[in-house]
Amino acid sequence: SIRPPFTASPIDFIDGGYALEMHGGRYSSEQELEANYPDGDYIFLFSAPSTGSVSQTVVMKNQRISGSGLPAAPQILLSQAGRSVAPDSINPALDLVVTWSEFSEGRLDPLGIMDDLLFVIMANCEGERIAHSGRPFENTPYLTFADESFVIGAEIMHPENAYQISVEHAILNTSFEHDVPAFATFATTTFLDLMTTGSATDESVCPNILEHFDTGQTVLQ
Repeated sequence: SIRPPFTASPIDFIDGGYALEMHGGRYSSEQELEANYPDGDYIFLFSAPSTGSVSQTVVMKNQRISGSGLPAAPQILLSQAGRSVAPDSINPALDLVVTWSEFSEGRLDPLGIMDDLLFVIMANCEGERIAHSGRPFENTPYLTFADESFVIGAEIMHPENAYQISVEHAILNTSFEHDVPAFATFATTTFLDLMTTGSATDESVCPNILEHFDTGQTVLQ
């Protein structure tokens, strides 16, 4: 469970399959988000065979002297075979190279636990995640602010299909207690819908996004 700074009562996690999760609301402004989930100490209560029962504090704190603690929204750039490509003209026979605007707020972790992170996710038209740039502490590659691109293989794309992609820039607050690393993130994510060219000859055709893969996806007006 987790005990946030705005209540004395712990909130139970939900089993999300690969992780235990707690989801808050979605807010139209950073000020509204801060009012509902203020900076402060978020206390995680858990037990593990190697540690027993643990109370671990993760600090959510804007590290800037003034202004927003969130990084600027990344701009997503796409290319195939060395050439820029429009999001509605993706060739499913070629690898897709995803790049992004500079993560200028990113930095090395002074504690040496985890540098600021970057995530790229791709989902199909039904909201199923089919590509992920990786997460730390899972013994697989992952991206940090120093990385510049991520390649999505052609083998997972089909002609005449809609896809959705996200790029997230995440500023970290890290800590280490009871031999357990922890980090909180101030993150900004940009979402982009894609469409592959060609014609599908079987039931694989899916030209419209049927379900978003992330509840944070919104449409700019």
